[in-house]
This record gives sequence, C-alpha cells and structure tokens, in this order.
Amino acid sequence: MAGTDDLSFAFLESHPADGARVLERIAPQNVAALLADVPVRLAAPVLRAMQPLHVARCLETLAEDTVSGLLRAMGPQAGVAVLHYVPESRRNALLAQLPTALAMAFRLLLGYPEDTVGAWMDTRVLALPADTPAETVLRRLREAEGESDACIFVIGPGQRLLGQVDLPVVLRAAADAPLSKLMHRVKYTLPARAAIRAVDDHAGWDDYQMLPVVEREDRFVGALDRGVLARALLRTTRNQPSGGYGDVVANVASGYWLGVSSLIQLVVALLPVTHSQPSGESYER
Repeated sequence: MAGTDDLSFAFLESHPADGARVLERIAPQNVAALLADVPVRLAAPVLRAMQPLHVARCLETLAEDTVSGLLRAMGPQAGVAVLHYVPESRRNALLAQLPTALAMAFRLLLGYPEDTVGAWMDTRVLALPADTPAETVLRRLREAEGESDACIFVIGPGQRLLGQVDLPVVLRAAADAPLSKLMHRVKYTLPARAAIRAVDDHAGWDDYQMLPVVEREDRFVGALDRGVLARALLRTTRNQPSGGYGDVVANVASGYWLGVSSLIQLVVALLPVTHSQPSGESYER
C-alpha cells in the first residue's frame, strides 16, 4: 500500500496539471480522503490547477486545520478563488487560522470581484521606501522564505508608487546606496479594478513578467504575474457573461470600489514580505 501511495505522490509531483484533471473527475469525498494523506507541498500545485468550485467541495469534509494548511500552501490568489465558494462562517474560521499577514492578504483579495486584476495580484511582493539602502534590501530578500523577487518596487508617502529596481542593480550597488538612486520610473501599471480580460494584451507584457497594480493616485497595492494572468483568463473565460451586460455590472461595481480603496491601502501597508516554504525531497509531512 505504501508503494502505491509513493507512486501516486510521485505522479502528482511530476504532473500536477494532469493530476488536477484526474481529481476533477473523482467524487469530492474520495479526493478529500487523498488530500488527508498527501503531503501539503504536493497537494498545493495540484489544487491550484483545479477548478475552485470542485476544490471547495473536496475540502468540505476536511478538518479546518488541514484546510487552512492547504490554503496557506496554495497562496492568496488560488486560495481566494476557492474561498469564494466556501460559506462565510467557515471562511472566517479558516482565515482565523492563517498567519496574520497572510490572512490580511486573503481578506484584501476577497474584497475585489473575481474577474478583476485586484483579485489575482500578489500583495506580498517586496515594496520599500525610497530611502532604503541596498544592504537593507538584500537583507530583506535573504530573510524571505523562498525565491527572491526579480524586481523591487519603490514607494513613497501614502503607498504611492515611485519606481522600481531590478535585482541585479541592487546586487551591484554600494551598500549604502538608497533605492531612490537606483530606481527607474515605472513605465506600465495595471488598475486594480480593471477587468482581468482587459489587460491580456497590455503593452507591458512585452517587457516584464510582472506588472505593478495600483489604485487611485498611483497607490501601490500589489503586482500581477503573467503566468497568474494566464490562469485567471482561463478561469474567467468559462464564466464570462454574453453581450455587454458584464461590462455594465463591472462599471457599476467599480464605483463601489472607489469608495473603499483608501481602506485597502491601510491593509496593504501593514503586510510584511513572506514567501512559501521551499520544497523538500521527502514525501513525509
């Protein structure tokens, strides 16, 4: 039996997208039994590739600590997509079990409609004040538990986006060089309330893998990765309304988000930089 489990785990690790397609064809209760045994680091990539509604049904019978662990490993973007299909009472209980900063990131993304840029952005990218010296930037990157960001965003008062710095520039800079001397102006930004399908052909993707996301007055709230955009488009296209009705609804909704954007900025300003734990070699939990 252990050999069968090892074979299943190896398949999920090597082919997460194929594993997701297989699990989507299996009854939720049977998938739940598998998720109770599979190492979290193997389950997370598979769950990220599955349809959120099916994932939510698979998680219904699992203990809250197990589900919160899976959500933590999946990350805010994929986790929030699942939480949209979880009853509010349980959703709040699950968020309460997450680390404070991560829970705040989840709640922030839950505040944006699912088909907007804001719902898919990464709120944990590194954003530092302009007077931060290069040595501090490198220390922050070393302290992060995961891959270093290829780009550092520079912010000013009120979380206003001032510029960005590529990691190689920081590595070559003098230890006391402030980001204000190293940064270059941001050429492209994405509005947080823009429809996700409207930014697919944005000119910035020709030059960057990740683009900053802003609210009103260039207030920085996160960044959108091109790979995440591709997943978002695949997901939202399946539920895209016909005709122009969806655009009308989006325009009405945007008026509401204008009123709460200042509250969102307060939350984002409190978020420290965190990353997922790197993968190990063993299948042990």
